[in-house]
Amino acid sequence: MSSYDELKDSQQFACRVIADHARATAFAIADGIVPGNEGRNYVLRKIMRRAIYHGREHLDLKGAFFYKVCDLVVDEMRGAFPELETHREFIGKMVRLEEERFGNTVTIGLAKLGELDLRSLISDENRLFSEIAKLYDTFGTPRDLIRVFLEENGKAFEEDEYNERFDAALQALQQQSGIGKTERKSDVSPVYAALLEQTGANAFHGYETTQIEDAKIIAIFDGDKQIEELKSGDNGSVILDKTPFYAESGGQVGDVGKIASGEFAAKVNDTYSPVPGLIVHKVTVENGLLKIGDLVVATVDVEKRDATRRNHTATHLVHAALKEVLGSHVKQAGSVVAPNYLRFDFSHYQPMTARELQEVEDLVNRYILQNEPVTTNMMSIEEAMRSGAVAMFGEKYGSEVRVLSVGQGTFSKELCGGTHVRATGDIGSFKITSDEAIASGVRRIRAITGFDAFERFREDERLIDRSLEALKTQRDNLPNAIEKLQEEVKRTRREIDDLKLKIATGSIGGASSNGDEARDVSGVKVLAKIVDGLDANGARQLSDTLLARLKSGVVVLGRSEEGKASIIVRVSGDLTEKVKAGNVIKELVGIVGGKGGGRADMAEGGGPEGAKLNDALEASYDVISTFLTK
Repeated sequence: MSSYDELKDSQQFACRVIADHARATAFAIADGIVPGNEGRNYVLRKIMRRAIYHGREHLDLKGAFFYKVCDLVVDEMRGAFPELETHREFIGKMVRLEEERFGNTVTIGLAKLGELDLRSLISDENRLFSEIAKLYDTFGTPRDLIRVFLEENGKAFEEDEYNERFDAALQALQQQSGIGKTERKSDVSPVYAALLEQTGANAFHGYETTQIEDAKIIAIFDGDKQIEELKSGDNGSVILDKTPFYAESGGQVGDVGKIASGEFAAKVNDTYSPVPGLIVHKVTVENGLLKIGDLVVATVDVEKRDATRRNHTATHLVHAALKEVLGSHVKQAGSVVAPNYLRFDFSHYQPMTARELQEVEDLVNRYILQNEPVTTNMMSIEEAMRSGAVAMFGEKYGSEVRVLSVGQGTFSKELCGGTHVRATGDIGSFKITSDEAIASGVRRIRAITGFDAFERFREDERLIDRSLEALKTQRDNLPNAIEKLQEEVKRTRREIDDLKLKIATGSIGGASSNGDEARDVSGVKVLAKIVDGLDANGARQLSDTLLARLKSGVVVLGRSEEGKASIIVRVSGDLTEKVKAGNVIKELVGIVGGKGGGRADMAEGGGPEGAKLNDALEASYDVISTFLTK
């Protein structure tokens, strides 16, 4: 009899879940999907966490184990699927990271579950499901455990009803996130679909030209209402029978420009496509009257179009360079291509190093300097896939697609309907401005090209020149000069703090007076004083010194900063049985509208009402007297 046959039914079920989910996990990660909180990434996270939960709950596997099972999947299936072997190390790393993260969240999630106010939530089931969905999404608390917990606390649900309502709450929660999504210009209105059915698609000529001289106005909208005309100063939406304006799509922003004739002129503020095949121009009429049937000259703002084209082609180069530098697991997770910047979201599990960012910049700029031709070809979707073109997961493609290639396509070949430069040299230059995390396993690069990059270089030069002038040093010595200045500033600050402390120490219960400013409160020395000019650390040091001088007593120091009050209470060890610093501070901070706490010998607190600080310190004598006379 095998070990599996000796297991209980629940344990055998757990084994099957783990094996099945390990296969799905290995293949998904090899395809570039990483665990996250959205879409396919979220599906993968659920699969992995369900397997890990079953191993922990039913097989008593407390340590990390799932990555070993995924590694076994690679061993067993690498012959038929060599890509698994290629990504073995990456699969193992991502699974271990998720396993460690989930190990912590299970403990935290169950604790958070216990903190729910079930008495109030059970009476409001919608709010109940909203709260438990947050627990699941935020802390990974397994939904099965949540259901058991609810049953144990008197709120039972049928499994189908529970799952349906849980999924609805979870979907509503996740739809609130906008990571990787292109912002919609407006809600889709049925009037546009009706117009498309009536007039057919308007022709887009923006790949060949940026101006059409005989475009005809076929429809005008004010919001969702179709109208006959727009007059000077009006805003509205205009549809032409043919247009050179590119509608926002695939991350590329819509074109701007002008629509004009001899009698009127309108500024095109944006272009978008509410339904496939229909291009809508958002306009402001500057002068004259715009009517249905008018023939107009439609002109794209060429300067902004060219800047957008530079950034769009650069985005393709960035994608290819990231794969080259970081690995083939990198997949695009969203983008924005505008005239003045580009933003590229991609799957990666850790921050990029300075060296990696430099390598990406170098690769992109190398292809720019090589002035590689940029070509587009129309292919069937099957032919495009066979050619090795990269497609965006989740994008909808027709039977025929545009394939954009840089050079021979060995470095970059992608499906793309956007506008691009004729050759990479047109980009001019490329500079990354930031790298940041936007979700678990998803990072975002922002970059600039062309004249914007040149302006950034000039700005850097101006900042360096101003720094050199201020520091009176040479360019190659700038880092050393800054470090030296920082050391001098730190040393000066320490000297100032020491001087402040000495002044404060000398002015409060100096050695010559032996603490004469302290009052006698029921036979105990109590010193309460405002000591502005010291930071929190300085006030603590001063309290140590003053308490040492008193030998036996209580020290209360207050300071104000930006209108807020801070108070520290110190009590000598021989008095902590009668007077506890934590109790004293709680009485005093109420006067300044705040809160505080601490140990018997030392406590701190504060509040926003700095004007009442003197009242609080004066009250400290009576507060301490109360504790002493109890």
